Amino acid sequence: MKLYHSLTVVLLAGVLSGTAQIQVSKEPRHHDVFDNTWVRLLDVHIPPGDTSLIHKHSTPSVFMVLSNTKSGSQVIVEPEQKNFSKESVWFEGFYTTPRIHRVWNSDTSDFHVIDMELPNKNLRVIDPPINQPSFTLLFDEKPVRGYRVTLSANGTVVVPSRKAPIMVVDLANSEGKVKVNDKPFSKKGDYLFIKAGSAITMINKGGMDQSLAFFELR
Repeated sequence: MKLYHSLTVVLLAGVLSGTAQIQVSKEPRHHDVFDNTWVRLLDVHIPPGDTSLIHKHSTPSVFMVLSNTKSGSQVIVEPEQKNFSKESVWFEGFYTTPRIHRVWNSDTSDFHVIDMELPNKNLRVIDPPINQPSFTLLFDEKPVRGYRVTLSANGTVVVPSRKAPIMVVDLANSEGKVKVNDKPFSKKGDYLFIKAGSAITMINKGGMDQSLAFFELR
């Protein structure tokens, strides 16, 4: 009986891995909302009780968890080194091993994540890290440098022009009280891509602190 059970597990794993060739950008719950040379932004929504298809992460990526949702996953292939972060914003390179899995939502509200893929391979030298009180450096990796920006109530943060293109993502429900270069941010996952050499102005007109993710792309 044990031999039969082991054989079943092995066969099942083989079938799953054999059908897991769909890239994450093609998985239907991963919505491609922005795509250029530097970054592919996938806005992921899994409704309560739903499960994604088995899919593969093989491009260097930043993950941002935007919901407090009970979820689970069935892992087929997993990198040896996992870079999960208490900040709920982290980088994974997938340089030698992809992640192949499927994810389900076992809660009563949407599971919401941003998967920001970094397809650019022509990496360049960028400025030293930003040294401002509002910026917390989260990671500094080959293709990307990531920060959490805390915008104080009724505060403004100005960043002079940088060598790197910038992606800014809303980590809170700002309800239009936050603007980045005059673009209003209303909800978690709102974003703005800013070309290299541009100054950045972030304004919080609300009475509470707000959080943004800020990425310099190499």
